[in-house]
Amino acid sequence: MDFQSLLRFAVEHDASDVHLQAGLPPHLRMGGILKAINQPPLTDEEVRNFLTSIAPARYRDTLDDRLVAGLDFSYAAPGMSRFRCSAYRQLGHAGVAMRIIKARIPSIPELHLPSVVGTIGNAQRGLTLVTGTTGSGKSTTLAAIIDLINQQRSCKIITIEDPVEYLHSPKHAVISQLELGSDTPSFEQALRQSLRQDPDVVLVGELRDTDTLRIALRAADTGHQVFSTVHSASAPQTIERIIAMFPPAEHKLLLTQLAGNLEAIISQRLVICRDGSRRPATEILRGGPVPTKYILEGRALELHDYIRTAGNGQHTFDQDLLSMFRQELISHHEAMLHATNPESLNMALRGITSSKGITEPGKPTHPGQPKPPMPAKPAPNGGNGGEPPREVRRPVPITEEGNPLDQVGG
Repeated sequence: MDFQSLLRFAVEHDASDVHLQAGLPPHLRMGGILKAINQPPLTDEEVRNFLTSIAPARYRDTLDDRLVAGLDFSYAAPGMSRFRCSAYRQLGHAGVAMRIIKARIPSIPELHLPSVVGTIGNAQRGLTLVTGTTGSGKSTTLAAIIDLINQQRSCKIITIEDPVEYLHSPKHAVISQLELGSDTPSFEQALRQSLRQDPDVVLVGELRDTDTLRIALRAADTGHQVFSTVHSASAPQTIERIIAMFPPAEHKLLLTQLAGNLEAIISQRLVICRDGSRRPATEILRGGPVPTKYILEGRALELHDYIRTAGNGQHTFDQDLLSMFRQELISHHEAMLHATNPESLNMALRGITSSKGITEPGKPTHPGQPKPPMPAKPAPNGGNGGEPPREVRRPVPITEEGNPLDQVGG
């Protein structure tokens, strides 16, 4: 099997993933649909030899043992593309899933993300979480945000990833990209060390454990802009999942840090459009007095109703799905497939409205209905371990023409 020709075919035909597994022909995911290639089934020896040829040298001598635990790494095919690889064993045989990482980082408009994502990227402070299931585009969204910052601000950016996917070329920012295994032993160690390297922006590939979460919250609490991902289904559920990681002895401190430093949660679900392309449906929650109050009072799941009417670029998944349906981008079936509240969304898709019904983002839920009152934001509780707050730096303004926030393409 000529694996390099297969990878080139996948890249040239805009596949998102390549699946190789002993006993099966190669499969490609194209337009969200997994399709078999007209080739004989792969043998275990073929898959193992291919893995040996692309895995980092430090893993090759112990490849069989590492496959049992699962092996994640990145692979750069010369003159072709980069791939995020996850190798594994099943029924004693080898397999690998390879996500294609395009060389050029797409912009926020090109990803069909709402413009508020760019506003969030330029916040210069706080904790921003990008959430969703595996394969929902979290890494690509974060890469677009980091690239936006890189184009607009003179600052220091540190990314900690497992593995490094998109490669960032320094533009106006100084960028350091750390990969687990080759550059650092863990997210926690890398994050702890990065805070001693004068960063303005820190990206942590995933909040996997309590230690990483604790340091990320501390970094946000002392004035850094922190980005990370969480595997969760919605913005309110993300907050609940984060809170569930808090150790009982530190619950009050970490809860205060989360409530006071949450900048935004961007949740994503990839939907298939009528033309066969894919784009993200999003749910956006931004930090502020109401979310702070709800988080401190343990009422995070109630934020769903707040998001519907909050404005400021915030909206629920169902509101975004309704908007895409009315623009004839997606079908009724696709909207219902990704709905958070299928019954309410189905009524809205059929044009049935009510005082608590779903409306498109930015439109009132019911004529004349006032927005919920905005309670005063609680005073900071000094939850930064005794450290003085870090002064937010003002980046050197960029005055050249061609602002990357301009809507081009779309």
